[in-house]
Amino acid sequence: MLEPPLKPGQILDKNSEYAKKWPGRPALFKLKDNLILAIPPQFNAFWRQYDRWGRDQMTRPPLPLKDIPQMPLIGFQMFFPDFSGYTQDNYRNEFDEDMVSIVDVTPVTMAEAEPGAAGHHVPNVLPRLWGGSQPFISTSYEEKFGLRCYEMLQLPDGMGRKQYCIGQRDAANDEYLLLEIFLPPFEDWVRFPIMQAKYFSKKYEGVEVVWRAHVKHLKDWHRIDQQIWAYIDAWNIAKAN
Repeated sequence: MLEPPLKPGQILDKNSEYAKKWPGRPALFKLKDNLILAIPPQFNAFWRQYDRWGRDQMTRPPLPLKDIPQMPLIGFQMFFPDFSGYTQDNYRNEFDEDMVSIVDVTPVTMAEAEPGAAGHHVPNVLPRLWGGSQPFISTSYEEKFGLRCYEMLQLPDGMGRKQYCIGQRDAANDEYLLLEIFLPPFEDWVRFPIMQAKYFSKKYEGVEVVWRAHVKHLKDWHRIDQQIWAYIDAWNIAKAN
């Protein structure tokens, strides 16, 4: 059984919802035959994964791999500075500026890598951006934190400023991501300015990834993305890694 993560010397509050609903086992998710994840409890909001009768709705071990139900997508959360999961100190904070939300990891086919294909393969997305209804100047950009960023020229009133940034996320496989970033000064209504990454990867024969974080972590975009894949690889219990 897995124990709840605690700081050195910290005592678990056994009366907290965090302690009472700690499941002690990872959640199992099958995305593909070669991608079956065992995600430790602290990387999801496990205290919300119960029905009204108090029954855990997640699939957990022990269970043969062949019996794990296939899922259309999965998500998880991690937190700066060390990319740990939920703790009894932060699990009630809905707007934690140090949270990175992996919104979805979705299995797709390698057809998305074909030139001009639909989807989120960055080389295919860029022509759609330049030719779309959102005005950019493809020859006007700024370089920052290893990204090449293009600012939208027009946004509806009250929407502030926004950039699309392109960065090489995996040099060995020549893979890129596209980041959508809100820029200061922020409008009064913006409580949580975010950046969102979206891309296709050839890993595991085709996967789409979407993640979000507070825009203050822009300089760490590459470290965030590397950690996401470090977890995916480490949690993969499929026979063919």
